[in-house]
Amino acid sequence: MVAMDATPSLHILVVEDNDSLRDATTDFLNANGHHTTGVSSAEEVDDTPTRDLPDLYLVDVNLPGEDGFSLIKRIRASQPLAGIVLMTARGQLHDRLDGYNHGADNYLIKPVEQAELLACVRGLALRLKAGVPKVDGRLMLYSNSHRLIGPLGESQLSHGESMLLAAFSRAAGRKLERWQAMQLVDHHHRGLSQANMEMRISSLRKKLHTCGAPDASILALRGFGYALNCEIEIR
Repeated sequence: MVAMDATPSLHILVVEDNDSLRDATTDFLNANGHHTTGVSSAEEVDDTPTRDLPDLYLVDVNLPGEDGFSLIKRIRASQPLAGIVLMTARGQLHDRLDGYNHGADNYLIKPVEQAELLACVRGLALRLKAGVPKVDGRLMLYSNSHRLIGPLGESQLSHGESMLLAAFSRAAGRKLERWQAMQLVDHHHRGLSQANMEMRISSLRKKLHTCGAPDASILALRGFGYALNCEIEIR
């Protein structure tokens, strides 16, 4: 094991379809002071509620279904300041360039040495925890404090509302199925009803509107779920 240091603790999401490698990576990072969750596909990223929005994503390229390049492009669009590291056996120059062009901060070639992975995480942690000034003129979600700030004002969100907006921003087409949205809002699994879910969505629309979003900021999609109808940047 590589010895722990004073690196700021991060919430890390590992997206890797190899079960053994995913478990080994999450165990290693947890042992070195980070809170790490593992999922096996891009589709699971929005299906797996976590206690906080990830600071750092470690993503394999060759995933089942949506590939890692497409996933990190969505993540970078919704979380411009997140750390994104691709970990893959695809080491050709054009692959590495694709990775950086899609938003990766780093591109590590498998097999990745533990010392190299920890050094990569350490470097990104120092940037991610440095603090970011407020940017005016757009809707900004500050995930740690659950504050939504826009050109017309500020709203305090619940943890579930914050996670829901983050998932919308990251999802393909900014769309979530109803069960996905309900799982994010009701992360304690208390049995949220559809009527209660509609009330939660209505309340969230009002908070978005207070900050400057359009009235129809969240659309109900018949037979599917919901879609976010505005851009939100995650900080």
